[in-house]
Amino acid sequence: MKNFNRPTFIFATIFFILLFVPSFAAAWAQDEGTLGTNLLGQAFVVIFYILRFPTHTLFWSFIANGGVFMLFAGIFINCMFYGLITERIFSIFKLWKK
Repeated sequence: MKNFNRPTFIFATIFFILLFVPSFAAAWAQDEGTLGTNLLGQAFVVIFYILRFPTHTLFWSFIANGGVFMLFAGIFINCMFYGLITERIFSIFKLWKK
């Protein structure tokens, strides 16, 4: 991981954490049946299902038995994963630009 840009990684991770909050609320509202047909709310539900990959998709039985701490630890790992992917994409574009 040559030329790793830590500020980009931290910013991207925080961005995905902040994106997760309304998407989690929208998914919860959909599960409770109170979301309705709001287009923005439905978009956040889709974002939630994207952000819960890979830990919640691959290790759901482990996370479900671990309680709320494991739930949010898995989400934090996912946000860091997407932050890393974002940082690598920015690094690749930066190299192509040179």
